[in-house]
Amino acid sequence: MRGNIKIVLVPGFSYLSLGSILEPLHTLNKLYPDLLINYELISITDRPVMSESGIKIDCQNVLHDALKDIKKKAHNSALFLCCGLKTPFDVQGLLKRILRTCNNHKIPTFGVGAAGWKMADAGILSNGKGTVHWTTLAAFRERNQDILAQDALFVSSNHITSSPGEAAALDMTINFIKKECSEEHADRVCDHLMITFTRKGDLEQPKSNAQRLRDVPKSLQKVISMMENNLEDPLTLKTISVNAGLSLRQIERLFARHFKKSPKKYYIARRLLHARQLIEQTSLSIFEISIVSGFASRQIFSKYYKKEFGFTPSETRRAP
Repeated sequence: MRGNIKIVLVPGFSYLSLGSILEPLHTLNKLYPDLLINYELISITDRPVMSESGIKIDCQNVLHDALKDIKKKAHNSALFLCCGLKTPFDVQGLLKRILRTCNNHKIPTFGVGAAGWKMADAGILSNGKGTVHWTTLAAFRERNQDILAQDALFVSSNHITSSPGEAAALDMTINFIKKECSEEHADRVCDHLMITFTRKGDLEQPKSNAQRLRDVPKSLQKVISMMENNLEDPLTLKTISVNAGLSLRQIERLFARHFKKSPKKYYIARRLLHARQLIEQTSLSIFEISIVSGFASRQIFSKYYKKEFGFTPSETRRAP
């Protein structure tokens, strides 16, 4: 087990993500004191770090000193980076520095929340895999063409792991314990924290109505999955019907029962939401976004967009 663990906090981090990392490590330390795990909270500045929910954390160390320690104990170190979307501009350079340092020394690095974006900006995910929160995943894919962006709870690419954070950070941390120690160690930690089961990293992030509703049949989940995976190049309902092994009438009944709308309207709504995320989070032109959202022209796209949201794509981009 790597005994020198640094948990770097950047202003705007998720308090839930921090707890999902800290509590399993603390429990492991308590259950197995002979492992001699030393974990500490690191501030990227010399001040207490404010979480997105407004909770201030006094850290045990600052990043400058932590970097020296990591270099000395590279073989025994691991780094967890917690940050939110609104990372202060003045710490961007420092983030790149620590990520590149860890990458150069092959130190296992775990990024949660918006850390996947920071990893991409630092160049340490190039030609590898990564993930971010599903609300920004479309923009992440468009902006980082050299990275295989996956809709997952956590993704590992060599010694670098990225996760959207929140509850998914717990699954990632338990997996870290399992790999560094053993499955028995991880199971005892789960028992102590009353965790019935953890999820595998390649599981899709919970985000769609079909995933949230417990009574949705697997046949409908399959249809939704096909739609979600083909937002940019839409499938015809006939193709979906054949691949799902359902008749068009069966699909229409399932959507009417669970979503109160037709499959066509549901599919268009998902593509429009995908487009809105691109408008808000990328610098792609409205025309480019209409194309990558599966619409034949900007005019048709704008018509559907305004009907769905009540304002035009251009008005969305001008919004503060």
